[in-house]
Amino acid sequence: MQNSAIKVILEGRNVERIFEGLLTTIEIAFVSVILGTIIGIFIGLSRTSKNKIVLFINRIYLEAFRIIPTLVWLFIFYFGVTTALNIDLSGEVVSIIVFTLWGAAEMGDLVRGALQSLPKHQIESGLAIGLNKAQLYRYITKKAPIKSEDELKGKKIIVAKGTTAET
Repeated sequence: MQNSAIKVILEGRNVERIFEGLLTTIEIAFVSVILGTIIGIFIGLSRTSKNKIVLFINRIYLEAFRIIPTLVWLFIFYFGVTTALNIDLSGEVVSIIVFTLWGAAEMGDLVRGALQSLPKHQIESGLAIGLNKAQLYRYITKKAPIKSEDELKGKKIIVAKGTTAET
């Protein structure tokens, strides 16, 4: 039985197709992780806002992407959004969009946690010496550590693993 499975894999162009799918998965994961990290930083910063409307929109976005499985989002974007907007997108582009948005939601939560874990006295000290908001972010908040580098690596691995659903 095992020999027949190996024969099927090695038959015709199957090995070539497997490696094409692997390459596509790696491309989608790479682009999604980079874009998701960049967008996630801005989402994390906006989650520390005091504006109720911004917090509400962020909360809806984060909950939607954390509760609804990525496979469902792939179907929603590929069949629903493209039909509703009357645009033609390839499966790869839709996958990059979905995994970027999902990764950004996860990264935003990590950034928010890192910012909120900053000791309050550091921010107060920066304000006391006369730093404005931009300088405060540049010199103090920007250097806020992600709680654990393992969390960040874990999120990247989860995004890469999730992209296998597309291929």
